Amino acid sequence: MSSAPPRRELRGVAVPALDPEAAYDVTSEDGVFTAFAPAGPRRGDEPELWPGYTETHAHVSLPANWDDTVEDPRIVALQYLYHGVTHVVDMFGFPLAADAWAAGREASPWPYPEIAHCGYAVTATTDTAGRTGHGVEFPAPVHMLAVESDLDHALRANAERGGTFLKVMFTDGTEQPGSPVRFSRLSEHVLRFTARMAAERGVTAVIDCNTLQETRWAYECGFRLFAHTVRDRTLDEADWKEFEGARFVSTLAGLRPMIMTGEEFLTEYGREGFAETQDVRNLDFVKGIEKPYGIEYGVQETRTAALGDMRRNALAALGRGDLLVGTDSGNTGAYHGYSLLSELDLLRGEDASWDVPLRHQATVGGRRYFDELSGTTSGAHPLRPGGVATYNLLHPSTPTRPLSALPVRTVVRGTDIDRPALAREIAALRATHAVTDLKGIAA
Repeated sequence: MSSAPPRRELRGVAVPALDPEAAYDVTSEDGVFTAFAPAGPRRGDEPELWPGYTETHAHVSLPANWDDTVEDPRIVALQYLYHGVTHVVDMFGFPLAADAWAAGREASPWPYPEIAHCGYAVTATTDTAGRTGHGVEFPAPVHMLAVESDLDHALRANAERGGTFLKVMFTDGTEQPGSPVRFSRLSEHVLRFTARMAAERGVTAVIDCNTLQETRWAYECGFRLFAHTVRDRTLDEADWKEFEGARFVSTLAGLRPMIMTGEEFLTEYGREGFAETQDVRNLDFVKGIEKPYGIEYGVQETRTAALGDMRRNALAALGRGDLLVGTDSGNTGAYHGYSLLSELDLLRGEDASWDVPLRHQATVGGRRYFDELSGTTSGAHPLRPGGVATYNLLHPSTPTRPLSALPVRTVVRGTDIDRPALAREIAALRATHAVTDLKGIAA
């Protein structure tokens, strides 16, 4: 367990979330901010203080590794911490990992990331064509809904397991016009009842959709939080008017590995932080990829188009203040912690004008979303006197510096994170705790 954090003072740092033009002297004591004192105008080269990153769409219990092995939850927690991710929203099956996560947190010399989870997701039953609801193909339990009483059981069971929100799997797996239907879907009656029952019980609901039509149906039924951006077309102004008050998670990093070449993988995994936190056997695997999985499975064109639509829709949502930055990590090739920083680069592209909005949504916006799904309703800004001293110091953004650069410094509840020591602990855990082989992961 970590010792009591000392008093700290940061002099002349930028705090863009409070005032992009000013420098501040920031003090904290016993893990709590005590003051944000203006210290004159900003020069432009000061390190930027932001809240810790929030991963808004993760799957701790799914295997990100290319050999279908899932990391020990203690490793996952430290992978997030290494990359400055201090809050994690788990969207699928955290109860599978909860005991190991709790045991690791109790024994760790570092403060773990905070986590909010849904318990187990809900999905449709098998349809007359033999298709199961999305989620059944993964190696984690899901609740299947056929009638209204099934939802009551799922909500009660998830609450008993610590779930604080509801995750609804609704998509039939269609990605572009003409692409095949892969999964069954909840009926409109059950979908509408699910939205109404969650609202009546004060349970925030997040829904998994792919297409514009699915998103329309879900919105009409009462859903306002979407686990992905629309991927079968780029929304126009008329489309956006239909979704007033809706928010979308980006999740580009979860889809992109399916269309990448071996060279692209090696470039992507060559950034600082991969070898220090991930299983390096993944590098040997991707070296042998001769053609993208999209080509192998005949979906390269549709998934490339889907990724383009998702990014354009994500940036449009960002411009409206309605984007949440998340990765779908836990899917193959989308790694915990590492991929959230990749997500920022994928969204930004070559346009540095997105830097500040993206950092804001990945930190302040993500933290507020985390609080919402956890049941916290205060809406308080995370950077304030009396707030928990959890933050990253980041290099100031420039047109040539990637957003995926590691934080200069990460502090969690007043405790500095020692990245080299963290990397050694990850290596020790990987050497002494066997990974679990989980088959059945979806492409």
